[in-house]
Amino acid sequence: MDVLKVLWGPAIGAVIGYFTNYIAVRMLFRPLRPVTLFGRRVPFTPGIIPKGKQRLARAIGSVVGETLLTKEDLQRTLLSDEMKNSLRESVDSALADRSDTTLRALCGTVMEETAYDTGRAVLQEKLTDVIAERLCDMQLGETIAREVLNAVRERTAGSLIGMMLRGDVLDSFAEPIRDGVDAYVNTNAYSLAAPQVAALWSTAEEKTVGDVNAALMDADISLSQVVLRAYEAMVSARAADLLRTMDLGGIAEEKVNALPPEELEQLVLSVMKKELTAVVNLGALVGFVLGLLNLIF
Repeated sequence: MDVLKVLWGPAIGAVIGYFTNYIAVRMLFRPLRPVTLFGRRVPFTPGIIPKGKQRLARAIGSVVGETLLTKEDLQRTLLSDEMKNSLRESVDSALADRSDTTLRALCGTVMEETAYDTGRAVLQEKLTDVIAERLCDMQLGETIAREVLNAVRERTAGSLIGMMLRGDVLDSFAEPIRDGVDAYVNTNAYSLAAPQVAALWSTAEEKTVGDVNAALMDADISLSQVVLRAYEAMVSARAADLLRTMDLGGIAEEKVNALPPEELEQLVLSVMKKELTAVVNLGALVGFVLGLLNLIF
């Protein structure tokens, strides 16, 4: 009986400590929604976590967006050997599957007909402009005049006409030939280049993927290696932009905010159930120890 009396105080302390911590843990989640009485919200409702769900979501989003996944982490993941090997195998497989597909048909799989026609027209126009500008900058008049006069000199060498056209007489023809050719090129460069560009484009778009790959291989160029290098350069240069575009922190925050209180409770408990149970049991232990100390002092 004396033992029971001695242990009665510590046992009461253990029970009080246990239920105090149990209620505190339950109040983290419960009640899940606000409780109203006579039109007023009852204090401490909803529970701490449901009430602070938005702050919790922002904190989780901040951790995910700024700490858990950095630019270096993304680069390390996207440039891993496994990822690069997978990309190389995918390119090789796509080349094999589409070896008989023309470049025109390949473009048709990624864009609409009207978009392709518009893009082709724009690119042909820009390419023609560049070629026409280069033709004008080449000073073809000077080159043609010089070659024409040299050819005349060779053909008439030793003849009466050659004797008549030697010296300044023949050189006087250089300027009108040069000016005439330059004027013609400057006026007609675009119209001269446009049909050639269109013909080259039509020939190119009828080439198959296999033709292009074979031509590159003959030049010791691996198309899959080219794609891989372009991928590596893009990831290295744009990892930070890609991370901002993905906005993982915003996605995490949005997902947490969208969780019903019941699912949020289950989520937290799935991560911290052991720790929260330990807190409850610790309350019982502390209550028991305080009961014993009360007997001693």
